[in-house]
Amino acid sequence: MERRQLLALAGISAVAGNSVAWAQRSSDELKPKLHHIFATADGESHHEIVEISNSTGEIPVTGMTARAYARNESNTAELHTAPRKQFAINMTGSLEVEISGGSRHGIGQGDLVYLEDITGKGHITRVLSPVTNLFIHVPQDWDMLSWAQGSA
Repeated sequence: MERRQLLALAGISAVAGNSVAWAQRSSDELKPKLHHIFATADGESHHEIVEISNSTGEIPVTGMTARAYARNESNTAELHTAPRKQFAINMTGSLEVEISGGSRHGIGQGDLVYLEDITGKGHITRVLSPVTNLFIHVPQDWDMLSWAQGSA
């Protein structure tokens, strides 16, 4: 197994095992969830919370990057699109994502985000405290929603 695959598995395990983003079910079953940032045909970006089935398959990782962001008051937050379809695991710190309609959503330590607003107006990312993110790249034709439902 390559080093990047091991790092991806470690990152995913950290989120799946220690995430603060768990949704309570009526049967006391815990299900992980993720923040989904996506664009619609009209170019608007949207945010939704997606529950992840306990019967999901493996994620086809094509690459990984990591990046640290320090809070900087002089930087102006601007709309931008994701460079590719990818997961972002917020390893440390907190940030806020604003979608094109203006609503804001907090992303905390341990949160899992799936970014696929690669077209359209994009989103604004505001760093609230120093952040370290691990980005897990997936094939551009991969269907995260089918995977999350356990049907991929």
